[in-house]
Amino acid sequence: MKTKRNLLSVCLFCLSFTACINAETKPRLEEFNIIDGDIEKVSYQVEVARDNASRRRGLMYRKELSPNRGMVLDYKHSRKVAIWMKNTYIPLDIIFIDKTGIIVNIHEGAEPLSIKTIESAGEVRTVLEINAGQVEQYGIKVGDQVRHASFGTR
Repeated sequence: MKTKRNLLSVCLFCLSFTACINAETKPRLEEFNIIDGDIEKVSYQVEVARDNASRRRGLMYRKELSPNRGMVLDYKHSRKVAIWMKNTYIPLDIIFIDKTGIIVNIHEGAEPLSIKTIESAGEVRTVLEINAGQVEQYGIKVGDQVRHASFGTR
């Protein structure tokens, strides 16, 4: 009887450990839209970094980013932010968004592995990181609006 209990305990541990690993390898994705007036320019599936550790890590150490995928760094409150590309292997376009969901500045083609800081033009609520070239591809510009749960819109 004791052996069966021990075996059951080991099995439950393995299942919970596997669930934790799968949760880390399959990030939760959320819809993130960029619009100009009533016209949707592009829809992304994004991971959202909501805490300091995940914002600091961002897309570091990733070797690829699927098309129309990205990461949102959600600071929860407006602030001036500066980011860098240290340990980031993917060239990125970086979009800075204010608390109302308006794009306030864009940095295209951030250089992988660079320690040069990239700053917001003013206070922002979120930063969207996408594959380099997509700002041009989709015609994303300052003044466009975003729809995402961070801004109370979907």
